[in-house]
Amino acid sequence: MASIRKYFKNDPWAITIAGNKLYVITLPQHVAEIYRSTSTLSYDLFVRDLHEGFGMSPPGVEKMWEVPMAHEKHLGPARRKHLVDRSGDFHRLQLFPGPQLDDLNARFLARIEYGTTWKNVPQQCILSSTTDELVVSLYKWCGHVLVDAASRGFYGDALVNASPRIVEDFLEFDKQSWMLLYQYPSFLAKGMTTPRNLVTKAFERYVALESEKKKDAAPYTKALEALQIEAGVSSGDRAIGFQIFHFAMNANAYKMCFWLLAHILCDSSLLSTIRQEIAPAIKGNEVDINVLADENTCPMLNAAFNETLRYTSAATSGRTVLSHTKIGDKILYPGVKVLIPYRPGHFDDSVFGLNVLDFDPQRFFKDKELTKDPSFRPFGGGAQYCSGRYLARREVVGFLAFVLNRFEISLSNTGQATGGSASQRFPRLDVNTPNLGIISPMPDDDLYISIRHRK
Repeated sequence: MASIRKYFKNDPWAITIAGNKLYVITLPQHVAEIYRSTSTLSYDLFVRDLHEGFGMSPPGVEKMWEVPMAHEKHLGPARRKHLVDRSGDFHRLQLFPGPQLDDLNARFLARIEYGTTWKNVPQQCILSSTTDELVVSLYKWCGHVLVDAASRGFYGDALVNASPRIVEDFLEFDKQSWMLLYQYPSFLAKGMTTPRNLVTKAFERYVALESEKKKDAAPYTKALEALQIEAGVSSGDRAIGFQIFHFAMNANAYKMCFWLLAHILCDSSLLSTIRQEIAPAIKGNEVDINVLADENTCPMLNAAFNETLRYTSAATSGRTVLSHTKIGDKILYPGVKVLIPYRPGHFDDSVFGLNVLDFDPQRFFKDKELTKDPSFRPFGGGAQYCSGRYLARREVVGFLAFVLNRFEISLSNTGQATGGSASQRFPRLDVNTPNLGIISPMPDDDLYISIRHRK
């Protein structure tokens, strides 16, 4: 895609796939124009497709976009929005810096702390064990702990208690979730639909619980359910809505955590620097998440985090053209979808340097302004700028801090090693499978690590 961007220097440009035309926008100045064209370009149709793909009923989808009549003067401005926009307001209240995010951080960290203690490392992640050593799949460890933390953080213990396999079922679904996002024919997508349906059942059980059993849910969860009940959304469709949010909150963070830790563990100098940085933020079984997530107090950790975003993100957005829209010197015509892939910008050597194909945290360490460059958009932008970006950074660096502080870690000679622990092959990005977020490792690629208590 980066080479295509250089070839088509004057985008937008169009491609036709299976008879359907698609506009592609990659240049930062044109992406900014897309963001400003809110009256002629719609994001809603992509979100509707997502709701339908997860199985929400047609009446449920219509309810989500139903706008209260303007003549209902008793409704304030906030309540004259459709449910999708109102739920977005709730997202921002819960996920933007403030008391509600602080509370959510505490919920997440409690579960992350639990899952990174020796006796509570999930059994599904352990390849072998002795009294003083565990050999662990790093990818599975990140996945099980962070998905569990999000499941309990937003829904309290009720979701996992009612459906103990929710984490495993979600991770299995996520392997093939691209089929849903790209509207793969259902008869060819059994590997996706079966675990997706199991996750749907888990949320149906959650929705059916009495309110008393869900009282430890996050404020967002309670507010959204109350809003949907008030609007007459059926219990089945409420379950789908929760499932979509659960997917959005979980599909990227554990992969991001895996890639960040993999790069750190395979670079002894980077590992040493980051261990020194994070030490003041750790007191016993607690971490100061604000210190860890601050580029001034932990500059190399956050530079490595940003470089991991740049290197592994395939974030993509889209719009549908509602009426003629001029972008650059081209006219976009109604009815055509617009694709906005951000990954080409992350490999623009005029922005990120000639070594753009290398993983190099120094680029963000030396130039903190790089995160503000319009070519760097791992969380999208415009009205759809990811509201979970603050939480994602905090949960990832929280997991990393507990693991690096508690354990001596070395590469194991288990699994894909080719010549001893020192030469275990670094996992490869699965750039061949369609993706809209953090890229997964290639099937069967992982990092197998040996952990021992730090002395």
